[in-house]
Amino acid sequence: MRRRTTALLTCTATLALTAGLGSALSAATAAPSGQEASNAQRFTFGLFGDMPYGDLGHANYPNVLADMNTSNLAFSVFDGDTKNGSDPCYAKAHSQQLLTPDSFTPENAVADATHPDVYHAALDSFAQLKDPVVYVPGDNEWTDCDRTKLVPKNQSDSYDRLQYLRALSYPTDQSLGQRTMTLTRQSAAYPENTRWTHGPVTYLTLNIPGSNNNWLAGTPDTQPEGAVKEAQAEYTARNAANLAWIKAGFAQAKAAGSKGVVITIQADMWDPAAGAANLDHYADTKKALFTETTAYSGQVLLVNGDSHSFTVDKPLTDYATTNAGGKAGANAIENFTRLTTFGEFQDHWVSVDVNPQDPQLFEIHQHVIAANVPTYTPPAG
Repeated sequence: MRRRTTALLTCTATLALTAGLGSALSAATAAPSGQEASNAQRFTFGLFGDMPYGDLGHANYPNVLADMNTSNLAFSVFDGDTKNGSDPCYAKAHSQQLLTPDSFTPENAVADATHPDVYHAALDSFAQLKDPVVYVPGDNEWTDCDRTKLVPKNQSDSYDRLQYLRALSYPTDQSLGQRTMTLTRQSAAYPENTRWTHGPVTYLTLNIPGSNNNWLAGTPDTQPEGAVKEAQAEYTARNAANLAWIKAGFAQAKAAGSKGVVITIQADMWDPAAGAANLDHYADTKKALFTETTAYSGQVLLVNGDSHSFTVDKPLTDYATTNAGGKAGANAIENFTRLTTFGEFQDHWVSVDVNPQDPQLFEIHQHVIAANVPTYTPPAG
């Protein structure tokens, strides 16, 4: 989605997490022997997404990658949208793998010398990062590939592009990046859903995109081979897989003694600019997050892109109609924090320091790239 662009240049945010046990995987040096020494090891991971967008983004993106390479990152996670929604989903000629026998959209966005394959271009960018990077797909790479604003000559089938992206981006259990790490993938059908443990934290990625989780309203029975039936069937199957992966991830975190869970998706499930009708198919995900988070003794950090504006908040609530203060409304779930990364015209990135010696454990930092800051326009007069 392309909605908010207003910057919320929040000062360094600190998430309250308690230090805990877990196996620490060293990004730079060998861990000292012993469980306590392993827990004492600090590390940093990076977060970025929604880039490059247009000519400005393509000019700025190399600065982001170069800056990330100057940091000692255990790994980084890209939270979706490797291009903007106005650019067609050009892909090399391939055998289409459609959900329905007949595609509702003709295959018109075939890559050539003038229009390079956008999926290979994204992988080429990730390959520039020296440390491991985990890629979460966004809506611009598949859900929006059949957008009518692209006009017929540039449209492509969204489900085909998802299958193409999966085959190209997730061929093994290794992450992307020059130095890789091993990931647990949910299944061959959903290889983009991953899990790993680093230090006292369990990490999950889920394919939950903007554009209302790829749901299209309508009556499939009246369109037996159309966009509505295809999108609804795709959503139903993927949503069930996502809910199962959330449940399995929290179970793994508890079994590992993790004191924190970090979940990365693309969609801003609370985007006020979207409107309630365009957010209703995140209800299952929010309910699952509520159920698992409130039954978990540690802290949960949800990372998303989609809105392109750096934000740290607590949007997950319970289902009360009167909160603890006696006011109308629900209670915020206090051990759940949401981080929205930069994107679109704000080409910057975010790092999270993990310090098991600090009772607050996670420290979020903005990395505003000086070369990517625009010239500001003063008021007239």
